[in-house]
Amino acid sequence: MESVPLDLPRGSRILVTGANERLHCLACRREITGTWYGPRSFETVIVTSFEDKSTVERALDEVDGVVHLASDLSFNSDPNAVIPWVVQATLNILELAARRASIKRVVLVSSSTAAYMIFPDPNRRDVHANTWNDVAVAKAWDEKTPANEKGLTVYAASKTEGERQSWKWIEENHPQFVFNTVLPSFSVGRILHPEIPGSMMGSARQLLTGDPTAVLYFGKMAKLFLEWYVEVEDVARLCVIGLVDPKVKSERIFAFAEQKHWADTVAILRDLRPNNTSIPDVPLDIPRDQTVIHRRDRAEKLLRDFYGQPGFTPIKESIERGIEGWS
Repeated sequence: MESVPLDLPRGSRILVTGANERLHCLACRREITGTWYGPRSFETVIVTSFEDKSTVERALDEVDGVVHLASDLSFNSDPNAVIPWVVQATLNILELAARRASIKRVVLVSSSTAAYMIFPDPNRRDVHANTWNDVAVAKAWDEKTPANEKGLTVYAASKTEGERQSWKWIEENHPQFVFNTVLPSFSVGRILHPEIPGSMMGSARQLLTGDPTAVLYFGKMAKLFLEWYVEVEDVARLCVIGLVDPKVKSERIFAFAEQKHWADTVAILRDLRPNNTSIPDVPLDIPRDQTVIHRRDRAEKLLRDFYGQPGFTPIKESIERGIEGWS
């Protein structure tokens, strides 16, 4: 890594929005401060509202690059309360960053849900660089959408429109900064803060105890959506690549490591904890998804070329990190 040329040299000041919200934020913050720019590059700034441009503008003082992770994670079923806010908050970041000549790079952390509806599909489904989740957008505004799907659908629509409108803004305004997006699939791995366990990894831990709530969660989630997973620290590394690699410009980076059924997750847990008799059995009637992510190889190549990794972190290794200290 030391010989890699950087668009943002060491000592640059990086703004990470939503830095206390979730696993991606914490992993990204640690990757930036621990590996690249040092602990002095991080400080906390309270932004009460991304709709308040003056507050956001102050946070951009003397900033060289931005990683925008902040979003609405409420899974509110009301599209009016979520989608416009996410879009406007993202556009505000872009508009204000364009006013700062010092800002050379902006990375938006989007979501796999911005590309396709992540309900399991036993038929082949192809996701390309220009694939958008139009199904989610339509269903989010459709009053006939089932209640048990609405929260996720609205979230997916907000990520779809937030990213899509960002690319449209970039195309129309030609800012001075390079813009990239990272689309993470379901993230697993080491939990970096006890108060932010992450839904998937936290529930995977609870499976070790036979917690019926976790069993119900995984059973419900398996029927609603699956199946691509990624190591959360690989997501952070791809964000850094989008931020500093001069060869990566105007790209959607698909952070998709492995395709795993939740039955595979249980099998991995049993392999890692062979003496644990509390790990539950799983239903076998859930179809395996057949989605093909055509840009996955590009993301894996970036990890190889920039970090010297053999590729994405294997999911078994990620889960092992995530259950460290649990028997």
